Amino acid sequence: MLKEIRFAGDLLIEARAVTPAFSNADIMGLFAQKASLRNLPVLHEDDRPLGLINRNLFHSNMTKPYYPELYSQKSCITFMDKDPLIVEASVRIEQLTALAVEAGDKVFTDGFIIVQDGKYQGIGQVLDLMHAMTELQARQHRLLMESIEYASVIQQSIMKPARLALEAHYPENHWLVWEPRDVVGGDLFQFIPTEDGFLAVLFDCTGHGVPGAFMTLIAESALEQALAQHGNQNPAMLLAAVNQHIKRALNQHKAAPDEQENSDDGLDGVIVRYEREKSCLTFAGAHSPLLVLDQEGDAPLRSFSGDRKGVGYANTPMDAVWQNQTIPITAPARVFLLSDGVIDQIGGAKRIAFGKRRLSDFLTSQRHALMADQVEAFRHLFSQYQGTEARRDDVTLLALNVG
Repeated sequence: MLKEIRFAGDLLIEARAVTPAFSNADIMGLFAQKASLRNLPVLHEDDRPLGLINRNLFHSNMTKPYYPELYSQKSCITFMDKDPLIVEASVRIEQLTALAVEAGDKVFTDGFIIVQDGKYQGIGQVLDLMHAMTELQARQHRLLMESIEYASVIQQSIMKPARLALEAHYPENHWLVWEPRDVVGGDLFQFIPTEDGFLAVLFDCTGHGVPGAFMTLIAESALEQALAQHGNQNPAMLLAAVNQHIKRALNQHKAAPDEQENSDDGLDGVIVRYEREKSCLTFAGAHSPLLVLDQEGDAPLRSFSGDRKGVGYANTPMDAVWQNQTIPITAPARVFLLSDGVIDQIGGAKRIAFGKRRLSDFLTSQRHALMADQVEAFRHLFSQYQGTEARRDDVTLLALNVG
């Protein structure tokens, strides 16, 4: 196993040093004796570094006309770098890297002097430092990815009850695409069966990756408390309660007029309740739409817009309210909840967003498709459209049959 390099001292190369008593002729002889000798540290009598002689620069000077005659017997400090990079052995390599960059180009040829309590120990080479930093970054990346991958397990565990509920109560009547842009993401969905239907939730939280995943934890906690306090009858009331919880959790309330909020984070989302006996949907949205497509006839896809305010953001009042919309279901229909990662994905020959029109055309053309066939068709279309473009955001699309 390779030694883990963490400090400058781990890069130490033992190398002989000289004193100002050495002449340039002496230095010429030392370089001639050992072809691999690239640099010679020059020390005070108390072993403290005075400077560094670079082989190439030294030879460049000593081969100039008349220089051997003029300087051979003079002290070796004549062609010495009087300001080399000197570092304590205890300096971490991250800091050493910053010092090396600050020192400029010469450090790449001269290297650096390593000391212990100011006393000379040896030298270090930038190439070794670069290898060490590469390994350190690779090791840190591995640890980070391991942490994020485990965080993904936790995040998916939070949404596992919703997946199980969908499979148990709507096995042939739903499909779900939940694809974080990164290993973890900022989209959260929930599905809660009720005696006469269900409550479905989709939250698109600020950010993606780790920040987005943190927000889903806060949003999940907020939703759980809202349901415990208000039940599942009133989607608009649930959004208001989630808003208050997030603002308290993130200190998004001013104690004084000139005080700054700690964050400006929150979520867009939709909460919809389906009541089978009343044959209706009750929908409340925060910047997010609800799509409804009748399964019979040729009626166009209907899009119901939510209120134009997000949940939990600094500019959203603590006492903000959302409005419920009642949507009659007079015939079998398919309901779609989606995050904006679906609409905003860049792709196609023109490199433009996937867009609402393209989604509407697809869903309409798939009006009579079985759930299993429709989800596969969507995955194929979306993947083909994205092509080689990078994923822009987390993508979630939940389809539910009603009526």
